[in-house]
Amino acid sequence: MRDQLVNQVQGFLQGCGLWFRDAQLLVALSGGPDSLALSHVLWRLMRGDGPQITLFHLDHTIRGDAARADAAFVVALATAWDLPLVREQRDVPALARAWKLGLPAAARRARYELLAATARRLGVQAVAVAHQADDQAETVLLHLLRGAGPAGLRGMLPLTPGRQWAAEYLGAESLHLMPPLIRPLLTTPRDEILQYCADQQLSPRDDASNRDRHYARSRLRHDLLPALIAENPQAVAALGRTARICAEDYAFLQAQLDAIWPELAEISSAWVRLHAGPWNDLHPTLQRYALRRAASALGAAEPSLAQIEAARTLPSGSGMILIADLLVERDQRGLTVGTPDASAMPQLAVDRVLLEPGVTGIGAGWELVLGADPPEATDRWWLALDRAALSGDLAVRRRRPGDRFRPLGGRGSRRLQDYFVDVRLPRPLRNAWPILICADTIVWPIGWRPDERFVARPETTDTIWVGARKEDQRIHDTTAQG
Repeated sequence: MRDQLVNQVQGFLQGCGLWFRDAQLLVALSGGPDSLALSHVLWRLMRGDGPQITLFHLDHTIRGDAARADAAFVVALATAWDLPLVREQRDVPALARAWKLGLPAAARRARYELLAATARRLGVQAVAVAHQADDQAETVLLHLLRGAGPAGLRGMLPLTPGRQWAAEYLGAESLHLMPPLIRPLLTTPRDEILQYCADQQLSPRDDASNRDRHYARSRLRHDLLPALIAENPQAVAALGRTARICAEDYAFLQAQLDAIWPELAEISSAWVRLHAGPWNDLHPTLQRYALRRAASALGAAEPSLAQIEAARTLPSGSGMILIADLLVERDQRGLTVGTPDASAMPQLAVDRVLLEPGVTGIGAGWELVLGADPPEATDRWWLALDRAALSGDLAVRRRRPGDRFRPLGGRGSRRLQDYFVDVRLPRPLRNAWPILICADTIVWPIGWRPDERFVARPETTDTIWVGARKEDQRIHDTTAQG
């Protein structure tokens, strides 16, 4: 067992191109059995022909005296093994409140931010963490229960390039310098690691918080996974195979997307446009990955499947907030994913404005256009209405408590407030968002889905057009026509 684990880690390093004496590894060491076993194996290999290692330990200040004892344990190990040690401390409970995250998520973010910064400062060739086969099984199960596809079911990767794992923690200008994140124990079961510690007379620290069933992963680890193992003793290995198969499928899909990407996507620093022709020819699976890639190219967090599906199925001439302030708009040209500032959004300067034929200013540099003639090109800011369905004058107003309408393509009546939440319209923009009304009935939350009762159909004989645009766009159009 002892030599098997050492040989396994040596083979892993050789496969990653890290088996040379001058290689420098940064190794995360909490003091628990997994990180202790990995650090010990790497220390033994270093005394042969293996790479040099520096230990890294973070005190999360969550467990008080126990955490301080863990830190003292790591210091003693580093001294006994004559290894350099980087020690950090962060008030993770305070960070969790500031970041609006749970303690485990905040601890993970703090740990990886510091690992990334330390790896960049030291110029190491890789960052090593001690996730093992049972951790992988838990991760795959968590993603499965949340409804993930191949991207999630591939779980953790044995080697993650620096640009990928550090993108969330460092600025884009530093990512090209980042080393990979490696997991040499990812196929090793927890029982084998515990046996290695026993054989080597290592005394790992015990983190009691790992047994706190308040957290989903802890419940899965101590309740669900043992039940699955009772049903299938090879459940951990089976879930590991699922991860490897999904990783291969994911890589194949990414290669397919790579082949079409130059034709599909036009990219700037503030937006990514997915052109209509190639987009419409894509399989829905590749459409989902294209949207994820567009969001990633703009530095956004990973959207959920529900968010991706909502964006993928947007009707032409509509838009939505994908995640945070990332806007997706669909028009005749395709889908545009962008990061607009507040000035790019219409805001009504007063409570109510009556619309007259022609142009009506509404404030914040925006104006509405009302007329019988269609625009040269339609997008989410233009809508054709059936004049026969309108029973009075058109006006725009701000939202009011209790507002309801019937979104086109939806299922009956919706509260406007709920609709704004669903499309993720930023909260500061909701109160002054212009709402097109007729006799105080909502016709169209401008830029979003209209009420189905007023929309012009192919058989409509008398159509009226309403559009919203920035005032400088009118000036640009007038100049172009002149």
